[in-house]
Amino acid sequence: MFKAYINLFFALLLFPVLSTYAQKVTFVNENGEGIRGVLITTDQGQNYLTNPLGVVHLNDNANQYVITHINYDKLILSTTELTPTVVLKEKVNALNEVVIGANKWEEEKKEVPQQIVEFDKKSIELNQPMTSADILSQSGEIFVQKSQLGGGSPMIRGFAANQVLLVVDGVRMNNAIYRNGNLQSIITIDPNTIEKAEVLFGPASVMYGSDALGGVMDFHTIQPQFSENDELLFFGEAKLSGNTAAKERSGHLQINLSKNKWAYFGAVSNTVFDDLSSGKNAPTDAYTFGWKTFTTYQNDHQDFVKANSDIYSQTPSGYQQWNTLQKLAFRPNKHLEMMYTFSFSNSSNIPRYDRLTELNDVIQEDGSKVGVTMEEIIDIQNNQLITSSGLTTPKFAEWYYGPQLWMMNNFRMKWKELDGIANGLSIIAGHQKIEESRYQRKFDDKDKLSDQVGLDLFHLNIDANKQLNNEWEIFYGVEGTMNFVASNAHTTNIETGEQKAAIPRYAGGGSEMHTYAAYFTTKKRWTEHLTMTAGLRYSQTLLNADYSDAVSQSLQLPYQDVSQNVGSLTGSLGLAYHSNNGWQLNTQISKGFKAPNIDDVAKVYNPAKDDLVVPNSNLKPTDVYSVDITIQKSYRNLQFGMTTFYSRLHNAMVRQEGTFNGKDSLIIDGEQYAVLMLQNTGTADIAGISSFVKYQFMQYFELGGNVTYTYGKDLQNNTSLRHVPPVFGQTKLAFKKKRWVANAVFDFSGGIAFEDLAPSEQGKPYLYSKNGSLSWWTLGVNSSYRINNYLQVIGGVDNLFDLNYRTYSSGINAPGRNFKLTVKGWF
Repeated sequence: MFKAYINLFFALLLFPVLSTYAQKVTFVNENGEGIRGVLITTDQGQNYLTNPLGVVHLNDNANQYVITHINYDKLILSTTELTPTVVLKEKVNALNEVVIGANKWEEEKKEVPQQIVEFDKKSIELNQPMTSADILSQSGEIFVQKSQLGGGSPMIRGFAANQVLLVVDGVRMNNAIYRNGNLQSIITIDPNTIEKAEVLFGPASVMYGSDALGGVMDFHTIQPQFSENDELLFFGEAKLSGNTAAKERSGHLQINLSKNKWAYFGAVSNTVFDDLSSGKNAPTDAYTFGWKTFTTYQNDHQDFVKANSDIYSQTPSGYQQWNTLQKLAFRPNKHLEMMYTFSFSNSSNIPRYDRLTELNDVIQEDGSKVGVTMEEIIDIQNNQLITSSGLTTPKFAEWYYGPQLWMMNNFRMKWKELDGIANGLSIIAGHQKIEESRYQRKFDDKDKLSDQVGLDLFHLNIDANKQLNNEWEIFYGVEGTMNFVASNAHTTNIETGEQKAAIPRYAGGGSEMHTYAAYFTTKKRWTEHLTMTAGLRYSQTLLNADYSDAVSQSLQLPYQDVSQNVGSLTGSLGLAYHSNNGWQLNTQISKGFKAPNIDDVAKVYNPAKDDLVVPNSNLKPTDVYSVDITIQKSYRNLQFGMTTFYSRLHNAMVRQEGTFNGKDSLIIDGEQYAVLMLQNTGTADIAGISSFVKYQFMQYFELGGNVTYTYGKDLQNNTSLRHVPPVFGQTKLAFKKKRWVANAVFDFSGGIAFEDLAPSEQGKPYLYSKNGSLSWWTLGVNSSYRINNYLQVIGGVDNLFDLNYRTYSSGINAPGRNFKLTVKGWF
């Protein structure tokens, strides 16, 4: 497969070489990038437009050419002055206007009261992320947890998983089975097809509904580009990438084919990762944590444990993934654009690496149990692990996710420049299909558990905006979703092949969750410097889980089904002030909410060694009341700013010990499990501060940095919250001169003592060293060079000093020294 990518890549690069060069002129910017849409007017009346690579073929006998573009200075050249490559100079004010979709419609960033972090395609490619989760973590402003290589769960302002919202092209990805624990759904988004991304910090439930407590991650994929006239437009790009830490091999191909009224965009990507290598240097003995000293294998249906030949290789952790994105757009007139989008992602099996590092308790002579972790292993003998506390074995011989499938069919109609009740109108309707599965087998156990979940999600969004006058603008719309969940499980004897029904993750009789909502937001420009935004949203959430099937009945639930019908009214009020001398002052108060979903209310699963999570039909929605203040200043080449926030949670959902039918434990298949359930804990506080600074100097250099500190406390139990990371940040020195871009990046994170961890994290000692979550820092470099209009090389090295470390709450160590290389071509 990878050789096929290489052959195709170089064949496409040769395409422009084999094309005719007669009267061909290429218009580029100072970075060597071709400029699309340059208008060339001759003194004989002919008009030409450059293609997406900045190329035009001039078939005339003109004496003079007038070259214009909205973002570049006008240029007049005679025939003798016209060279094969023309460099255009960018206008000073071309990039002053920055727009963003905080209200689902483009608007000036200076009028948005929320804290926002933006990502563009160029910065994403320079960092060469392995997954879309890495895009966020590489900013230094969003903390990302990883349980395995094929994972990535962003933490935003003390919230994570189903308490932050993931949006792709205006469609919410959060569904009925997004769990309260860490998620890896973000990796289904292909980083190669992201045109830009935005992270909105703080509650955004008015615009986006449930789950948007900590913030919204809004990804925008590449859009089809129409031809400027009725001539056929064809262009594309190909990319090959690799790295050393995970032995990544990836290929990507995309094309655009269009005329004036229709356009097609298609992309396909394939990525292969081997086992991830951790760092080899440990500053102290504590930092040796996570080195994998053992591995397991099976021979003739018998489990064995042996020494890992390479303790830095985190085996097994490798996987591969396929992505495709197809878009077909039709533009019958200047007011209407229709687009069909097909998104598909599928993976191989993904090892659940953190669970594969768990060890069984050591049984003492008096029958008591002592918990042990990998760092206590001294030796391996007679198929057992010798630890400082005694003999033990791995907890699991197998634990992996089956192929993670996500498929979306989406149709969008968007009108602009309308009259009447709306100036702009967008209707999005579609269907998402999700399939996920979990496979696990304990060491020396013949029964392998298979747990499959399928979900069908139908969505409808209608959004409109109306400009009442120069000062007043309104946004309004409705949203509806329908979730249908099917869940089944069974065990298979690896020796005999015999299968038996098992308790499924969700209700065996099926589950449903439906949401309906309407919102209204207004924006008022009180002066040219002061803008107010205010809005309300009402949401209704209905769910039902059916436990009438025979397997679910074995749990002896005191009910045959669980139903909920909850409503929530949310609102926000924000002010944004910008002055002529560079000051920006923003503030916002808002209420967000998180309605319980199927995973919150109706799940049965085993999170740790001796625990079992059971359904809780009494779970209530979580409400969060938040206020934040942002101050920023721009002065010549210097920018700096600070945001502080405070959130009060009511009915926060926390996994805690509970009772089931009056008992605090259950016995299933001869094993005793302590009862856990997601419960409302009363109130909790989250507060924090983030700041940044940027300074440009010596024309080509920029020095910048950011740091984030978050505090979170469960007020009822006086304990820490699990999704509050330690202080973290980044310092970056960037260089940019024409075709060459480079940066040096210093990332850092504080630590958390073991006794200060959230109770649920203390219950997972295999994730942490004896000292808790350790502080760490790394240094890396990235660079890209545009060789010509058709070829670019991007390279870099992460973790230059090959330090061994693990990010907070993660179950796998971060990559060691990692050399990265990407070759990208346009055609």
